[in-house]
Amino acid sequence: PDMYPGNCWAFKGSLGYLVVKLSMKIYPTAFTVEHIPKTLSPSGNISSAPRNFSVYVNDEYQKEGQLLGQYVYDQGGEPLQMFPVMV
Repeated sequence: PDMYPGNCWAFKGSLGYLVVKLSMKIYPTAFTVEHIPKTLSPSGNISSAPRNFSVYVNDEYQKEGQLLGQYVYDQGGEPLQMFPVMV
């Protein structure tokens, strides 16, 4: 409903996925994930931040995506973290 900490778009439960559709084919080299820092969190922690995640890319003709990498968001690190494509 707004942009204040604690009022975010969240996944239900501990597993989820996100699909992003683009208008043209791209060849990603890296991507970023951002979460609010602990200091701005209403609860004082960021346990809801992503932890282990995988990134896949595919086009409309593929049944299964190509794995770009498996990553870990460091909840003790910077709020904005960059991850290079591993494959």
